[in-house]
Amino acid sequence: MNRRTIVRGIQLIVFITLATFTYLTYDNVKNQKEGLAAGFTHIQPLWLVLAATLALQEGVFGGLRIFVLCRVLSKELKARTAIISEFVLMFCAGVTPGQAGAPPAQIAVLVHGGMKIVDVATASLLTAACTITFFLASALGIYVLRAKGMLVLEGGAQIDYLLGFTVTAFGSGLVGLILCAAYPPLLKGIIRVLAIPGAVLARAGLKLLAKIQKTREFAEKQLAKPGALKARALLSVDEFHEGFRIYLKRGKLAYLGAQLLTFGFFCSRFAVAYFIILGLGIDPTPKTFVTIGPPIVQIILVQALLNFALYLSPTPGASGVAETGSNALMAPWISGVYVLPYLVLWRVLALFLCMFVGGVYVFRYLGTDVLEERVKAAEAEKKALEEEKLKKAAG
Repeated sequence: MNRRTIVRGIQLIVFITLATFTYLTYDNVKNQKEGLAAGFTHIQPLWLVLAATLALQEGVFGGLRIFVLCRVLSKELKARTAIISEFVLMFCAGVTPGQAGAPPAQIAVLVHGGMKIVDVATASLLTAACTITFFLASALGIYVLRAKGMLVLEGGAQIDYLLGFTVTAFGSGLVGLILCAAYPPLLKGIIRVLAIPGAVLARAGLKLLAKIQKTREFAEKQLAKPGALKARALLSVDEFHEGFRIYLKRGKLAYLGAQLLTFGFFCSRFAVAYFIILGLGIDPTPKTFVTIGPPIVQIILVQALLNFALYLSPTPGASGVAETGSNALMAPWISGVYVLPYLVLWRVLALFLCMFVGGVYVFRYLGTDVLEERVKAAEAEKKALEEEKLKKAAG
């Protein structure tokens, strides 16, 4: 991650978001004929302030989650540093495709706070396990409701596909983490088997990249280190297994607390939509049957479903996917002149507000090259540790 990556990510988010907003504005005006200002006629600012406050709790809950897990391995870490690392993670996740910039950015902040990179990596994997568990439980709950006809939304086939893909993607990740923790030799065997055809495909791809001037240097370096990716994956399995043994001895309550904080993390995000609806003066009762329970519970369930698409989106900040997905799933509540006002407020509060806070810290670090240096230092330290362990294993 560097300035160029961040700037390009921001530019891409802005472009896709503005393009989507422009289309929705045109479509709204063309079909409804009312002015856009009519959507803000009955605005109630206090509800929107509450929505913004609730949205910020996502970063607080997330920071406390990583703090609880990291404290098992390092007593030097402060809660404030952990919370800042979460906001920085959310910013970098939003401005990089596939959230690729998030892990190194958070690692850099936590290492700056006094943690060892290996400890941060272990805590981060357990954080991922908490998120995966929540996603799988949410997907199962939504599937059961749909199977019993108690959750009715448009786009049934697409929703079923999304649920299936979510369970497959995150279920595979959870199985991998469990194998790392419980029985590394089995996962190592799977990696070795998959590495055979994977190496052939990777080598063929690198040879193609070597013919392109811009990617030639990278491709040649990778071709000069055959088996490096497999060795790194096998080493990561051992590292996580060692860290997990520590949590098994003295971190069980910490993991339980982290799982509860994960619940608060996502529920605070999902409930923002409910208070935006109240802030626009819209009746929170859906126009058509959606599911059982009070309106806030119904909206949280729909937001949980939408969240699957946001996490799996390949675009920075889920730009494009967020706008079109929200427009479809929130149709029982949002229609007419309220479509665009709701979308703008939801995008800013539920998705961008925490990113903006994280961006303040990122650009503060970038101003003195701190974050960029820490990212490079963290990556260099991890690489050195991997090379040292690989040498020991080879010897």
